Amino acid sequence: MATAGNSQAEKRCPMEPIAYMQLTRELYASHGYAPYGWRQADSPPPFVRLAKPLSECRLGMLGTAGAYVMGQVAYYYKDDTSYRAIPKDTPSERIHFSHITENYLPDPRRDANCVFPIDALRALEAEGVIGSLADNLFSCMGGVYSQRRVEAELIPALTAAFQAERVDAVLLVPMCPVCHQTACMIARHLEGLGILTICMGSAFDILKAGRPPRASFVDFPLGHSSGKPFDRAGQIGLVRRALAGLESACEPESFFIAPDQWDADEQWKADTRKKEGAGGEDQRKPRDTVPQYQTDEDRKLAEAALAV
Repeated sequence: MATAGNSQAEKRCPMEPIAYMQLTRELYASHGYAPYGWRQADSPPPFVRLAKPLSECRLGMLGTAGAYVMGQVAYYYKDDTSYRAIPKDTPSERIHFSHITENYLPDPRRDANCVFPIDALRALEAEGVIGSLADNLFSCMGGVYSQRRVEAELIPALTAAFQAERVDAVLLVPMCPVCHQTACMIARHLEGLGILTICMGSAFDILKAGRPPRASFVDFPLGHSSGKPFDRAGQIGLVRRALAGLESACEPESFFIAPDQWDADEQWKADTRKKEGAGGEDQRKPRDTVPQYQTDEDRKLAEAALAV
């Protein structure tokens, strides 16, 4: 994997990126579960060069944290392969979340832009960094453990949705470990159809294993792939740098490293390894097909909309 990053920023990091695949193996083993079969892409990804300036491109976005607009049906947790269209003018305060790994959602539920950077994208559109945003941005619940269903159900549906929006490129923002795997699969497929992609994520090892065409690594805790809560300048900066990779990448598997740090001492990494490795609590919610709303008011609004 080609790496394009800020070497000075890399030297600042006192600890290596978290190995989420290994932590998951240790966690599963400590609970008596069979190991999860992580996807290891066995071939280089498709790769398309940008044919025009980013400032003339129509950009799409996919967030995998289970975002939905109040009034829409929420996601369920047993390999939900549906998606939601979120109009680009939706106030971020009306974006809620439903995802099997709710332990990553406390900050996104305060500020959706942590994993669904709609405000940053609107700001960059207004600035002229991108030509235009697609009328609809898209969301899915990327914690789909069945890779077969991702390929057979989710990818075809999202492909048709992005093609209908006539996008030139797509920013993918995964949240949980499995989300990163799902995002890589989607990115490789879209790029093969001529739609440029870049994944903006925080699970270095899973991005590397998934071998997407381009990736921007943000060394933050999961649930913050596109920034810290209410840090608009920081969020815009992260998204701006990720999108720049669409223009600057010269070869497949270009990997950019954001210089931003979560905190000065990186204690969060030690805490994460303790919580998510051997002996940690399995924090996933029960896997069933009942929509899981962020609030009871969301449920009532969705049921009322379905009744019309």
